Amino acid sequence: MIIKGAGKFMAKIPGCDELITLGSMVNMRLDIQLEMVDIEGGDTSVPIDTLLRKKVIDITAEDAKFDLNLVRLVLGAKLREGVSGLPYDMVNESVNVVNNAGTFTVTVSNPILVGGSAPKVQVYVPSTGVFVPDANITVSGSTITMSTGVAAGDTVIVYYPVASSAIDPDGFVWVLEEKHDIKGGLLTLKNPLFGGALGSATSKTEHVSVRLTKENKLLKKVTGTPAEDEYVIDPATGEITFNSHLEGDQVYVNYKRPEVVDVMAIGAKDFPLTVSVVHDGQFDQKDGSIQGYQTELYACRVKSNFTLDAARQTAATHSVTLTVIDPERSDERLGSIKRYQISQDGERC
Repeated sequence: MIIKGAGKFMAKIPGCDELITLGSMVNMRLDIQLEMVDIEGGDTSVPIDTLLRKKVIDITAEDAKFDLNLVRLVLGAKLREGVSGLPYDMVNESVNVVNNAGTFTVTVSNPILVGGSAPKVQVYVPSTGVFVPDANITVSGSTITMSTGVAAGDTVIVYYPVASSAIDPDGFVWVLEEKHDIKGGLLTLKNPLFGGALGSATSKTEHVSVRLTKENKLLKKVTGTPAEDEYVIDPATGEITFNSHLEGDQVYVNYKRPEVVDVMAIGAKDFPLTVSVVHDGQFDQKDGSIQGYQTELYACRVKSNFTLDAARQTAATHSVTLTVIDPERSDERLGSIKRYQISQDGERC
């Protein structure tokens, strides 16, 4: 058979679901290294035998796409998905429309969060397959009033925000070098500040830094009237006020904004994961057949460095090398390599 591609690669924690599947590989390499030592004796210059000292099997997979589980494979750290730093949670609820003195209303189970960074309420009508226009919706407490787009007795699905009961300290991303021009002695950040409704004013502003673009000079944050080279920030609106001395200047702002993220904490005591790996490749041959081969290694652990190499105007690829360790099976097998042919339906002629 002729191998014409890299195939696919899967790493799996034994007894668990798959850890990662690489389906966009650019390279796959299986290295089998035997360390032989000559046994010499007598007066001949030719060894009388050899001794196998070591058998090393390495498998390297290089993929065009990045997955945090690839880093987890190397570090062994825990991965938490869907960590939210937003001050609200989205809820959906199915309710019936009521005619209330000529207006159409629905009442949901929770108080609706309005204002700030909270998204607008959306009302979907399954019978018509459309959303009620935003201009036709007003919100008060847990009650939503609609002027048109629905009829009494309709069942609608309401998507609405409620105040979050907790804000995860990892639920943010940094905004770096957000550029602003100072006009009218102030500017407004493009994103809300991390901390949400549950955070104090101090916790929402302590991570903010402002510096002048031309002089690269950091400005000082104060709480009263700002003097020259000082500023005051409103944690609720993200509005920054400056002294009139800086009118027309340009500044860079670094700050945290809330986001829903997948987080992998890099710990000092984490140890690389032990996984089983499967590599599978299926390749068409010049006789019209599809030949495949599959390599399975029962116990592997990372061997080489993992480098995330992001270069200018270059699509980064990411590779990891695993080495086989003894799985301590009763049959003393380390893995297997299989070749097979995929049957095809229909006649070729």
